[in-house]
Amino acid sequence: MTTAALARGANTTIDATAVQAKVAWRPGPAVDPCALLIDAGGKVRGDGDFVFYNQPGDASGAVLLSTDGPASATLTVDLARVPADVDSVVIAASMDTGTFDAVPGLAVTVSDGRGRVLARFPVLDVEPVAAVVLGEFYRRQGRWKFRAIGQGWDSGLAGLATHYGVTVDEEPAAEPDPLPDPVARPRPDWYVTPDHPGVLRWWTGTEWSVQTVPFRHDTPAVCGRCGGPKYRSYAGVPSVCRRCEPEISGVLAGWRTKAARVLAATGTTGPAWDELWTELRYYRVREEAGREALRPVAVHHLHRLLTFAFADGIIEQHEMDGFDEAVRTLGVIDPAISTMRRRLQRGLELGLISNGAVPRVAQSTLHLDADEILHLEVPAVRVRQLAAGPRRSSGRLIATNAKLRFVGDTAGSDLAWAKVLEARPEYGTVVVAATTARGGGSYEVGDPEYVAAVLTGVLKIAKRIVAAPGQRDSRSVPPAIRAEVWRRDGGACVECQATEYLEFDHVIPWSRGGATSVGNLQLLCRRCNLAKGARI
Repeated sequence: MTTAALARGANTTIDATAVQAKVAWRPGPAVDPCALLIDAGGKVRGDGDFVFYNQPGDASGAVLLSTDGPASATLTVDLARVPADVDSVVIAASMDTGTFDAVPGLAVTVSDGRGRVLARFPVLDVEPVAAVVLGEFYRRQGRWKFRAIGQGWDSGLAGLATHYGVTVDEEPAAEPDPLPDPVARPRPDWYVTPDHPGVLRWWTGTEWSVQTVPFRHDTPAVCGRCGGPKYRSYAGVPSVCRRCEPEISGVLAGWRTKAARVLAATGTTGPAWDELWTELRYYRVREEAGREALRPVAVHHLHRLLTFAFADGIIEQHEMDGFDEAVRTLGVIDPAISTMRRRLQRGLELGLISNGAVPRVAQSTLHLDADEILHLEVPAVRVRQLAAGPRRSSGRLIATNAKLRFVGDTAGSDLAWAKVLEARPEYGTVVVAATTARGGGSYEVGDPEYVAAVLTGVLKIAKRIVAAPGQRDSRSVPPAIRAEVWRRDGGACVECQATEYLEFDHVIPWSRGGATSVGNLQLLCRRCNLAKGARI
């Protein structure tokens, strides 16, 4: 059974008394794991409660440190022997040179005596600090739990030990700058200052500000933001701070509005996007809360990217890569995102087919010439516009490397590729434009987009047409026009106000002379677009 990895701040119950906390990383940097036995006041009872390379065991014998190799060490913890006045056992690590943001693969794995994994915490996105608290075993209602923490000190092992009350003997040194510039951590945030480990000071990215806040550990019972108690409204719901919750909700409401403007203007790149997350850090709002507040705005932005990508009818790899990068940067989870990506993936595959990567179909009952290759055979209904009205004929649409055929129940036609101008999907049908009426027209098929892509690919091969990268026909909608139409129509269908499956539609169809301009384009959802047909 695989144990799910813990996220920062998450906890799990430990149902064993003798456990091992293995700290491991990929070979390279030198890391020194350690442990501290902490009482109810958040301090060690004495220097004997500090387990590190010069003191590999505590006074009670409950915690032992052993080195496994150049890139791992194990802290063996006998929870049954932990003194009653010890509330938690903190698992930490330090570095003499370098910082933890450059330590690859850092993780803590907790297992019992039989090797069964009880908890695992991959320590990701660590700040450039020289000491870090990886996690802690703590008592809760008579049971032991393990919490993933991943929080550090830039003052190294000495700063970490001093914070927990360990006496540190150091050689006299010149008085340091009380607030050294954190050159290794350029992003603005709250950081522990070396001279006051219990205080956080705001770093603007270029200098220290005068603003400070108390440094507190966030726990299920105590809010790390204000120090007040947390409450749980009902079972299964994370505890919240009633003092901070209204303030955070107000911050997020205004922040979401700003995020919508930034995404519409510059997307997920640039200084404006970075400033959004700096604002959340300044108000000490968790990034996870920001991602959740961002979710509806982010999904709308991804719908915009999707609609813009489909504006010219062809999806290219850079558009797929841009969508994936936006999803990664936004960091939100929503079922609609998977649906959008599947649409893009299908568009990319159809684009490859229409550019010549056409399929080959195993020969059916058709009689083909020796050099003919079958690329398509689908049921179809040919629709011909006659003076007396539309005439429909059922049959099969067949495409080979030599010709396009329609084999009807009563009649059929053959059309050489030299006489075919184009094949395109249009309002649920495939329209074949040709220099002769025989064989051309509209065909109702099960998957018009796929059929049109295959016919286009075969046509290009037959005519030896090489599509230049980025080349588009006159139906292509330039980016500036897409943006203006999207802004004017509010990113919604002009008929039903839907915000999904949007398409740029020519009010006067392009096939009837309509221009590709702001005045002749509108946003329609797929359902309204199909219902419109080719009417003017």
